[in-house]
Order: sequence, then C-alpha cells, then structure tokens
Amino acid sequence: MRLLIADKLHERAVEELRSLPLEVTYEPELTKETLETKIAGVGILIVRSTPVTENTVERARSLHLIVRAGTETNTIDVRAASRRGIFVANCPGKNASAVTELVFGLLLGIDRRIPDALTALRAGKWERGEYQRAEGLVGKTI
Repeated sequence: MRLLIADKLHERAVEELRSLPLEVTYEPELTKETLETKIAGVGILIVRSTPVTENTVERARSLHLIVRAGTETNTIDVRAASRRGIFVANCPGKNASAVTELVFGLLLGIDRRIPDALTALRAGKWERGEYQRAEGLVGKTI
C-alpha cells in the first residue's frame, strides 16, 4: 500500500513511517492543486496544512485513510471523504506541550514586561529601574 506524506513532518516521524511495511512517499512541497495530481494509487494520506479538497478525494480511488497531523480536520473535506467511505483521523493533543510552554513563556513576558523593555531597548533606551520590578510567578495560582 502507498502512503503519501503531503506536508512537512519531523524527520523522526518520517523515518518511523518508513519502517512500516508500506511504500512511503514524502513530498512536503505539495499544494492543494498538485496533491490532486499525485493522489492516484495512494491508500493513506498524511497532511498538516495542505487542503484535501473534494476534487482530491474524488480522484483518490485507492484512498482508505486521511490523517491530519494536527488537532483539527478543517483542512480536509470530511463530507466528501465520508461519501466515499474514507476514514479521516487527526492527532488531538499533539501540540499540547508546545502550547503549554508558549503560555508559560508569555506569562513570564507579561510579568517581566519583556515586550515593553525590548521596545524601549530598540529605541535606544535602557530603563533598568522601570523594568526590573516584577511580582514573579512563584506562589501564584493560575
């Protein structure tokens, strides 16, 4: 069975997929339009941001599974896939750690007023006294 990865994926994920007993093709540069021309003979399709349109689904006579390497399926025409009996799956929570880390980084930035200090610094001002005061996050409940 052919598996087509039509978006950028981490190298480790691609290697793991290549260890499966499948013919794996990695074409991260595919677009909505070029995917339509490459879908023939593909049994499993993996995408992230590349749209999977009704036209793509209609041309995909061998397709059994579309996987969105992300939390939503909003880039996939799920109705068209359902009409053809193609299963659509996603990866909820895949980016939970990255989102958590970003939230903590933003919280520290807000508390320490890092964006304001950076703006002042770029304007050639070093306002140490203004930006050294911070409550900190120790002991706080969010």
